[in-house]
Amino acid sequence: MLISDLKDQKILIWGMGSEGKSVYDYLARHQVSSFIETYNDDEGELGLNKVWNCDVIIRSPGVSIYKQEIIKAKEKGIKITSSSDLFLNEMQKNHPKTKVIGITGSKGKSTSVSMLFHMLKELGLNVALGGNIGKPLIELIDGEYDYVVGEFSSYQASDLTASPNIVMFTNLFSVHTDWHGGHENYCRDKVHLAANQKKGDVCIVNRNNQQLIKYCRNLQRVVYYGGSDEFHAEGKDLFYRQEKLISLDELKLSGNHNMDNLAGVMSIIKELGLDFRKAVGYLKTFEPLPHRLQKVGTINGVLFINDSISTAPEAAIGAMQSFDENIVIISGGIENKQDYTDYARFIQANPKVKAAITLFQCGPQIADSIKKYVSRKDFRLIESNDLAQGVKQAYDILIEEGGGLVLFSPTAPSFGYYKNFMERGEHFISIVKTLAK
Repeated sequence: MLISDLKDQKILIWGMGSEGKSVYDYLARHQVSSFIETYNDDEGELGLNKVWNCDVIIRSPGVSIYKQEIIKAKEKGIKITSSSDLFLNEMQKNHPKTKVIGITGSKGKSTSVSMLFHMLKELGLNVALGGNIGKPLIELIDGEYDYVVGEFSSYQASDLTASPNIVMFTNLFSVHTDWHGGHENYCRDKVHLAANQKKGDVCIVNRNNQQLIKYCRNLQRVVYYGGSDEFHAEGKDLFYRQEKLISLDELKLSGNHNMDNLAGVMSIIKELGLDFRKAVGYLKTFEPLPHRLQKVGTINGVLFINDSISTAPEAAIGAMQSFDENIVIISGGIENKQDYTDYARFIQANPKVKAAITLFQCGPQIADSIKKYVSRKDFRLIESNDLAQGVKQAYDILIEEGGGLVLFSPTAPSFGYYKNFMERGEHFISIVKTLAK
């Protein structure tokens, strides 16, 4: 759907978070229609009347396409679109010279998007950053760019009618199953980001993730990374075939997994016909994202790491793999029907992980997996009441151990406890600062 298709339609913006507000402001500023209503789920039955009396629903990412009201609206002939879909169709129709690059994955997408944006900008190109990071995509429609780099969630990808010119998938794990109504739907919805690619477009896929390979096999054109004859990581080092390009030790990033993501990003650079050897050098000035393996500070030999952006057990495993010191991990968030078996087994096999502190709604589920799979006598499990208590308990354990790091890697979304992972991460940081006094 195009912006012009909304002209004088009865429009309902469902979900007035940051994206919904941006859509409302854009449509009002451009005087697209004088019939614009807004709706949030907490309005109840009275508010639902707005749903049945509109021509078009522009849904926010939090509004599931599997929601019964959305399904019923479709059956009534009401058109459903989103900020992401409007953006992609507009760019395709009215800005064909701008290449749109979309990156997604169960983990690693935010850092990947940020690294790519940084390199393109340093190469002197006119580039914009949008989606889940940077500006809301709808705000970029009127600009003229060489490239738009966007981070897309499975929520945004699920019902798109257009795709980015270049799509990159970092990985595919079981997360967000509630919104999607199951793991199978989640995988299909995530990969749907590339479903509408056209001739000349490309999808870049991590060869080392078997689920990705399975779900991407029918896409238009797939280019892989991660193999020995492609861009790939070996521990802390990034290679192009047999040529070493850069080491993690030369960067400000933490975590070997970032080199795997970087292999995908460099594949994009090469697909664009740009000098990837020159581009990779610019990463030495790249500042890591806040809330992703962010070093908060050290108190009496205990380092505190904020990994609040972590919303999956696999992300926490990757975080634990990134450090050689003694670790106490703090995990927990909203219940999201995730499997913590591999998380627990990783802890069992890694004696550097001295303790796990679980909290919030899914804390008991994490604790149950740990009780089932972790039998090390040198390991402690603490089911904590809140984050402040958990941080203090983790600190005390590591003081006894003679130092190490407290890793806050929640493994689950923050909704119900915090507005978003940023607020959650800031709370962790404030607790650490209080502890330092």
